[in-house]
Amino acid sequence: MWKNGLEKLGHNVKLVNLWENIDFSSYDAVIIFAMGANIYKLIKGLSRINENIIVAPIIDPNRNDRFYKFLFKFYGSTRLALSNHYHDMWSVKEKVKLWLVRSEQERHYVSYCLDIPNDKIAKVPLNYRIPEIGQLGEKEDFCLHVSRLDAPNKNVPRLIEAAKKYGFDLKLAGHISGEKEEKKIISLIGSTKNIEYLGEVNEEELVSLYKRAKVFALPSLREGVGMAALEAAAYGCEIVLTCVGAPKEYYEGRALLVNPQSING
Repeated sequence: MWKNGLEKLGHNVKLVNLWENIDFSSYDAVIIFAMGANIYKLIKGLSRINENIIVAPIIDPNRNDRFYKFLFKFYGSTRLALSNHYHDMWSVKEKVKLWLVRSEQERHYVSYCLDIPNDKIAKVPLNYRIPEIGQLGEKEDFCLHVSRLDAPNKNVPRLIEAAKKYGFDLKLAGHISGEKEEKKIISLIGSTKNIEYLGEVNEEELVSLYKRAKVFALPSLREGVGMAALEAAAYGCEIVLTCVGAPKEYYEGRALLVNPQSING
């Protein structure tokens, strides 16, 4: 999505494969998305070839900022090769020219935890990936949730509990990692008639669900942006959203915020 956005602004963007022979010195800037294994070696090596390194760290915090500051600043040693991607990022932060964040919450974590001045941080909000919405029809009275359904942060078991308690129609779509995880979701639904597990759906089916759903629920325990909720909002769904973290920044008060730890409102 950032690639498409940059191209609309007139920039040429190439997605690279690090297994290929790439002349990084020929680029005006090199953007690295997310922290991960070998980030220390990657940035250290690239900065010798191209000094215009940009990092989008993708921080979706589930702890307070002091905890993350400890991880970045103290939790590891590159000299002893006993490091991790947090401390690795701290060790090479001076080689980064610009930091891209998706929210004000992420800006705070980058600024506070990595000691980065605000003039080196740029917020680039994400947008839904569907180019044209088209004509919207009548909404149907059901709640939709789309995600990796067995991911703990997506909080699907509590959403199922809420649908059982309050009796609203719920449709669950998305990937599940394996047979064991799928059986767990099906077991949680049980014989409840108002909950439908759809599994993975193709793009056409997903658009149909967005168009028909009256409500989209994203009760995540931890979430950076929540792209499926943004797409659903673009299709006219009412959004029930976790009160935790940065997703609410994108709705300017137009989403119903809920406590993801409780099914009681």
